[in-house]
Amino acid sequence: MTASDAPLPRFHQVRLVLRERLKTGVYERGLPLPGERQLAEEFGVARVTIRSALARLEEEGLVVRLRGKGTLPATQAEPPKHLRLRGGLLDNIVNMGLRTRVTVLERRLLPAPSHAAEALRVAPGSRVLKVVRVRKFKGQPIAYTEVFLPADLAEAVDKPTLQDVPMLVALEQHGVQVESAEQTLGAALADLPVAEALRVPPGTPLLRVARVAFDRDGRPVQFLTGLYHPTRYEYHMQLSRVGGATKVWIENDRPPEAAG
Repeated sequence: MTASDAPLPRFHQVRLVLRERLKTGVYERGLPLPGERQLAEEFGVARVTIRSALARLEEEGLVVRLRGKGTLPATQAEPPKHLRLRGGLLDNIVNMGLRTRVTVLERRLLPAPSHAAEALRVAPGSRVLKVVRVRKFKGQPIAYTEVFLPADLAEAVDKPTLQDVPMLVALEQHGVQVESAEQTLGAALADLPVAEALRVPPGTPLLRVARVAFDRDGRPVQFLTGLYHPTRYEYHMQLSRVGGATKVWIENDRPPEAAG
């Protein structure tokens, strides 16, 4: 028996069936997929097999797994209706977060480093929450982010929440009305931890984004520094005298009309 004759692993068989159902619209619009238990009974496999299949589909960008809502086809996943971030770059960042998968590398309270204290307008050494994450799209790492938040917002972004929803959405769900942000773009070289996370050689030039988000009272509620893969992530801006859209693209994820 050759390698090509060997039977596919069970999780891969399940993945292929679910993948076909997603692409042909078998699952009704606006409804989550059947639960893990129901799928396990249907396919005659263990729930861990179903979880593996769903994880692969999520890496492909075909489904989004939302805490408390189950697994939804990716095109149906939307930010909560009460979310105030409508239009423009902030809304685009939220939507991008729903299409990607996050691994939390670090989450802890600590004394604020000077740069974080300045950005959040707190006294140096004040307690802040630090979160380090790697974001992936279709199984490939696209971003390494380091985020600081005021300590009183720590409960809004526990680890399970961070792995299920974008941080700006989690803050909104906690009652923080994020209204605006200030952002700067620059360049940085990948150090060893970042290079390992993004799977690039150390010293690779990366896009660096620094962003401070403010609530409706003008209070800084999030300070993010993101390092982005040089070939999988880009900013696309339309400039005019009356303003225009600013969008974030991931690899070839842009809509057909934007690709030309």
